[in-house]
Amino acid sequence: MSTVSDEHLLSVMFAYTKVLSPSAQIIAIFANVLNVITFCKIGLRDGVNITFLILSISDLVYVALDACKGIASVIALSPWQKDLPVSMITIGVIIQFYQYIFLDASTCVETYLAITRCCCVAMPLKFKNIFTFQRTVLINAVILMCNTVFRIPLLSSYYLTWQTNPFTNLTKLTFYPYSHFQILNFIELVVARTVCPVVFLFISTVCSLILARSLIQASLNRKRMTHVTGYHGDVNKGNDHALKAKEVQLVKAVTLVIILLGFLQLVLSLFSLAQAAMPEFFPGRKYNNLHGIITFVVNHLIILHCAYKIGIYYLFNTRFRAIVKMLFHVHM
Repeated sequence: MSTVSDEHLLSVMFAYTKVLSPSAQIIAIFANVLNVITFCKIGLRDGVNITFLILSISDLVYVALDACKGIASVIALSPWQKDLPVSMITIGVIIQFYQYIFLDASTCVETYLAITRCCCVAMPLKFKNIFTFQRTVLINAVILMCNTVFRIPLLSSYYLTWQTNPFTNLTKLTFYPYSHFQILNFIELVVARTVCPVVFLFISTVCSLILARSLIQASLNRKRMTHVTGYHGDVNKGNDHALKAKEVQLVKAVTLVIILLGFLQLVLSLFSLAQAAMPEFFPGRKYNNLHGIITFVVNHLIILHCAYKIGIYYLFNTRFRAIVKMLFHVHM
């Protein structure tokens, strides 16, 4: 494996920090703010809507923190850094730890959404009344709480202290880890960045297959019903068909979200496995520059993953689409 030159790394870093990252962050923040407003207007008495709302809030917080980290990185590389009393690299590192809480919370919420749809599609009579509004809120709250509690040891394994640079004789507030920081950081890397992506990839693959099969079956059933009944179905049959069509649209939306989640988890899994297989594929080691470029690519994919969902909601949710059109019509 050839190494990447410093010039190439600087070129990629410039393109990412100055153009790609800010553009994607602005789009993702706008999209998720619009998601939150729209789902609030739709109403929150439905378990699926509340899950989409919580997912949008989690994505929004993640992207907002990523934007703050990006600003800190830009300042750290600018002439302004020498006049500041705090190391902006330190601020960026600390923000990243909190980012992961919401990244993994979003992934867990999406996985929960996939599992609920699979259960309702595969065994509708058994699970019809299981995933109620109250239980959905409780489960999503537990997801966020577990992701936070898991990281409390890591978040408490460092502190900020004043350190003087012997070359510049400047004193700045700087990140300083305790002795157990490396162990806890390694555990977080193994569990959250390696094991969990593989598990979520497996779940998303299974759920995608089940939901895709249900879509194919629903399509065949609709064709069969249309062929048999023609235009002579009564009102009740028409209503049943409408309900089935609405459920199909929801399953399509969830299926697409889960397929794209599976793609993201595949990328994260391969990235983590590469780090585990090659000890030199880490920051500060032989393949430092290559690791940096791939990190930029992975981060960009995560931001895009937070942004694209509004397109899925708009395509497959008629109420969402109507409210978005109304919002833009009112403000134009």
